Amino acid sequence: MSDTPTKPLDAALELLSSIRQQVDGDMKSKLDDLNALLVDAHRTGAGEDADALRQEIENLIALNARFVSVMVHEIRVPMTSIKGYGDMLAKNVVGELNDMQMQFVETIRSNVSRMEHLVSDISDISKIQSGRLRLESKMDMYKNIILQVEKNIGSLAEDHNHTLVFDTPSGLPILNLDGARLAQVIEKLLHNALQYTPDGGEITVRAEAVDGRLKVSVIDTGIGMTTEELSHVGELFWRADSDHVRSFKGHGLGLPIAKGLIELLGGEFFVESTPEQGSVFGFIVDGMS
Repeated sequence: MSDTPTKPLDAALELLSSIRQQVDGDMKSKLDDLNALLVDAHRTGAGEDADALRQEIENLIALNARFVSVMVHEIRVPMTSIKGYGDMLAKNVVGELNDMQMQFVETIRSNVSRMEHLVSDISDISKIQSGRLRLESKMDMYKNIILQVEKNIGSLAEDHNHTLVFDTPSGLPILNLDGARLAQVIEKLLHNALQYTPDGGEITVRAEAVDGRLKVSVIDTGIGMTTEELSHVGELFWRADSDHVRSFKGHGLGLPIAKGLIELLGGEFFVESTPEQGSVFGFIVDGMS
């Protein structure tokens, strides 16, 4: 059997494998059936229909992306309303609340905020995987990006008594990319470090210039990860089976988003970890030539 007719099938199988990891229920059953047909076609060398099959799978991805887009919009509309009314209640716009009523209102606001983050993450991962995420590249400096990150994440680190260190030397390369998305990546990596580091730990964000490129490492003193756990890094909805990690509210979308964004920015994502010795998550992106 020649390699030529099977290459589209290889690509289709790889694409299908990615989709199957993201769905369940009836859709997963149908994709399993499709996978069996593709495997059989690959085995028998019937590659003449591979391009058509691949197109069908790409259409399925596009349909899924459209569904997610509509779903996100429809969820955001009532959430905005709930948040608005919750804020007005918290400000006593319609009258003074007693302590128990205020506690209930704060619970509502907290959960709405959590839902907003989840919906935003779902929207981002869908756009990343369907190729619909638009980047707005411009000349920027890393120190400006990391200052915004520090403002956004500092209070969360304080809540867990962490020492948060930003090692930002001079002489870093000028960047030409979407600074807001790069900041999002660093924040996702910091949230991950917080999840894996028991209270009172130290988390360092270290930047350095490497052959004209920017290397950023988020280093924690946390519980670390096993080789088997590292194999799941970037997998949608996966979270380590640790009591400490489970004590944090999360949905396993942070690292997939960070990894996907770095790839879209043309960079390289890396991770190193040893159980009980902490982890290093980071990336390398090009500087301006």
